[in-house]
Amino acid sequence: MVTETLLHIDETLDPAQRDELLAWLGNRPEGLQPHMKSDKEHLLFVAYDPDEMCPHDLVAIVNERGLHAHLIDL
Repeated sequence: MVTETLLHIDETLDPAQRDELLAWLGNRPEGLQPHMKSDKEHLLFVAYDPDEMCPHDLVAIVNERGLHAHLIDL
């Protein structure tokens, strides 16, 4: 089962930085499936396996990259 959560990225990322973040997340061993909403460049959707991790783990993973993220409650 896969679920998706929404993260808010505090930093302003240019297109190359966004692409790099998406590639970095997508290549992680956790099997994350990230994508950004094109008209809201600070919003990052991430699909993940809830049996393997929780949404707060996603925040920690983004923080590893030196960015600041917050969960958006849908």
